[in-house]
Amino acid sequence: MIYFYSRISSITQSGARQHENFKKQYGYDSKNVFLDKIQGNIPFMQRPEAIKLFETVTSNNSELNTICIDSLDRIGRSLQDILNTIQIFTNNGINLQSLKEGFSTLLEDGKENPMAKLVVACMGSISELERLKIKERSSEGILIARALGKYSGRKIGTVQSDEKLLERHQAIQKKIIKGLTIREISQITGASSATIIKVKKVMKNRNLLK
Repeated sequence: MIYFYSRISSITQSGARQHENFKKQYGYDSKNVFLDKIQGNIPFMQRPEAIKLFETVTSNNSELNTICIDSLDRIGRSLQDILNTIQIFTNNGINLQSLKEGFSTLLEDGKENPMAKLVVACMGSISELERLKIKERSSEGILIARALGKYSGRKIGTVQSDEKLLERHQAIQKKIIKGLTIREISQITGASSATIIKVKKVMKNRNLLK
């Protein structure tokens, strides 16, 4: 089975170009296209449509499932994010195909493609460098705003709310509800045991578990 994942940064943008590229690919089916309208610095496993896609793919019993993307930066901005996502895919027998970079992470026999690793490392590094440049410019802007008394930032001591925690880790919630162990969830989603335990505790406190 082939699935298609698209990401645009805001609701004002259009994913038409990515969609048109998908239509040219073998196995295209509009029902298997997932589009996230979200910033690229949000980890893949914390995006609403990405979570739905992951659930759909991991529930499919096909020998080799493929997720097709238009370009590598659709799944992440930082190299670590990209590598983590690809590793999660590989652990679950999911092949990632990138049209722009022209590679697939798995070979037809399901083994890892060594050339893809090299391409991912190179392209991911370039993407991360661009991200750092943007962050650097933003930091400079914040310093200027602070000097002018126009920026206060987040208050010291603030913590992530339970609502935000559950929102960020919807994939973990679904696996917990299915009855998977902490170890199994960690292997599938790539999340740490501490994060899974924290999510499970919040779910129990909110009576979200039977």
